Amino acid sequence: MSSSDAIVVANTDRVGLVLVNLSTSTIYLGLSGRYAVLNSGITITPNGGTWTMDEYTFNREKVSGIANTTNSIVAIQEFTSI
Repeated sequence: MSSSDAIVVANTDRVGLVLVNLSTSTIYLGLSGRYAVLNSGITITPNGGTWTMDEYTFNREKVSGIANTTNSIVAIQEFTSI
């Protein structure tokens, strides 16, 4: 992810989201449909850093990510109401 890419697309049925950084690079997130920006915003640290959507960050829009290296891997657990 050397440019801002969608990690998860918008989902009106989303009720929760957990992202785990499985790569050796740092990943930065953009919430509510916004682009992710290097060295800015929510940061997921390398090798297992985890971010969990909570009541303050909850949204059903696209979540974007960008990393300081290419080929970063993110594990995704999205919870839905269906």
